Amino acid sequence: MERGQQIEVQAHVRWNVAVNVIEGAFFWIGNAFYSFQTVLPLFVSKLTASPFALGWVSTVGNSGWLLPQLFTARWVQRTPVKKDIVVKVGFFSERIPILVLALIAWFVVPRSRELALWLTLFTATWLAYGSGLIAIAWQSMVAKVIPQNIRGRFMGTASALGMAGGAGAAAIVTYILNTYAFPGNFARSFALGALAGFLSWFFLSLTREPPDPLPPEEERGTFWRAIPGVLRRDPYFTRYLVARMFVVAGNMGAGFLAVYAVGRWHLSDGQAGVFSGVSMAAQFVAYLLLGALADTRGHVVVLKLGALVTTLSFAVAAVTPYVFLIYGAFAGLGVAMASYIVSGMMIVPEFAPGERLPLYFGLSSTLPGIVSMLAPMAAATLISMWGYRPMFLISAGLAATATVLFHRWVVDPRCLGNE
Repeated sequence: MERGQQIEVQAHVRWNVAVNVIEGAFFWIGNAFYSFQTVLPLFVSKLTASPFALGWVSTVGNSGWLLPQLFTARWVQRTPVKKDIVVKVGFFSERIPILVLALIAWFVVPRSRELALWLTLFTATWLAYGSGLIAIAWQSMVAKVIPQNIRGRFMGTASALGMAGGAGAAAIVTYILNTYAFPGNFARSFALGALAGFLSWFFLSLTREPPDPLPPEEERGTFWRAIPGVLRRDPYFTRYLVARMFVVAGNMGAGFLAVYAVGRWHLSDGQAGVFSGVSMAAQFVAYLLLGALADTRGHVVVLKLGALVTTLSFAVAAVTPYVFLIYGAFAGLGVAMASYIVSGMMIVPEFAPGERLPLYFGLSSTLPGIVSMLAPMAAATLISMWGYRPMFLISAGLAATATVLFHRWVVDPRCLGNE
């Protein structure tokens, strides 16, 4: 970063922290109303009994954020103000589809559940991949306007506030789903998610970001040919990618857990909101603790903890005969999500040279994204063959492998001097 940029960034640090903390809070509040882990799968289960439809929701929910990023890296790298992509493109790619989900539930479901199912799967894909379309731009913007020494606490604080609000939102989801008849209950929930999403977008648009100087013109082929060199010359980053791919594979059961619990213990639809609330309450506590831990002990410690908690969560889901322990599994998955939000993204700038940051962000997301696209459909296949519980055990085994890799193999970039 040039000297003039550094001065401008420092001049607006407090403002940018404030508006982006509020933005993050509204984003997570909105997420509670349409959660890819709880609310959307339950909505789809009302439209079809097929595990593969649930598998598709989980597939796009897991891979949508990750998979597109490498393909947008060159575009982001050549855009001087990253906020322009996040705000102008994100309005249509990430905010509008939430409103469309509400319209599907309200107007289409009463007329044709089959049509509503296909439209819901399409819109869920639009929403998930629309988020991924702007993901590198958002991460690059945050890395630019938030100094490295406070990024962990920034992500932790923003997300903790979001979880606090999201826990309240989850209580509203529980009330709505239990009080109103289907499909009006889901329509109301999605509409409130859209409202929070638009408020999030407004505060995001207030970010003050200095423009980057345009990098030298680079042929598209040159950009793509640089990828093998990065993986070969930066073995520590490559090790991180391998461990991340095992984490993503181990998370393949997340999109099925709510439907499994509701079906096995004959719970009400409103339990989707309770599950979301438990997950968000756990995330709230985790964000407050993990942000400080990441700044003081490094991001690898946080990621290892997240992989370990994922292992325990799916192991509990696989073997417990008690419904109350399922709440513990959702809490564990909330902690694991917090570990990724705090450290999975913010560790990348510590590996990457500044001029290659979009490429590193793309690699760190798209390669695990390929796994995240395949894993939920593999989970659906396992469910159709053997049932939910063996699938949860396999998820736990993959997450346990990731835990070992983070503990024994992955090196924190701060130990390498890559500040």
